Amino acid sequence: MTSPDPIDALAEEGEAALEDGEYEIALEVFESILKMDPEHWGALLRRAECLHYLWRTMEALTAVRALTPPEDVEDDPDRADLEGSILETLGRTEEADRLFEEAHRLDPEHYSLPVRLSSEDFKTLLDKVLTSLPRVIRDAVLEVPVVVQPKPTRGMAEREPTINPEILGLFSGTSIGDKAGSVIDEPDAVYLFQRNLERSGESRQEVSREVKMTILHEYGHYLGLDEEELEHLGMG
Repeated sequence: MTSPDPIDALAEEGEAALEDGEYEIALEVFESILKMDPEHWGALLRRAECLHYLWRTMEALTAVRALTPPEDVEDDPDRADLEGSILETLGRTEEADRLFEEAHRLDPEHYSLPVRLSSEDFKTLLDKVLTSLPRVIRDAVLEVPVVVQPKPTRGMAEREPTINPEILGLFSGTSIGDKAGSVIDEPDAVYLFQRNLERSGESRQEVSREVKMTILHEYGHYLGLDEEELEHLGMG
């Protein structure tokens, strides 16, 4: 009976940590693989992805660009999409969209084109979503505003260490259940990150659905709802 390949076992461990949001652990695992096999493509790409999620943005960009093929060789869609995500975090949106288009050209089944919306179009979509929410959430919106931003920022991550550059939304503040005795002076808000949401679906309808689910989930945090209550409202 052959022994399992240690690199394969480590790769599975790294993927599981990455999926669970344990980015520091995943980074350590992929760097362990690279000590054994410095040319391991999957570990090189995942290492760059971990750096991106950890807000080590320039390191991530350097790492993913080191994997760019020569001009006469076709790019890898995973690599192109990751570089696009990193550039988008840096605010270099035109470069990012060119790379998202390239990833889509190379692998249209797995990489859809972003559904780009103007600020006005996104507001129209958001207004329609807000009118469709359950009453308990619409009441909460009157207390806690929805704020639309292009992307999360490093400053937000410093206050909320668990967030990464690709999150769709964020509740910032104090939940209702923790209000008593709280000394936090920061105003409550639910943030929606437009450029990430625009890449969450293949059509305006799918983006609208993701906006709705994100709002429900973030206001669920504000209201202190548990998983069963989230399921009841269709948030789970």
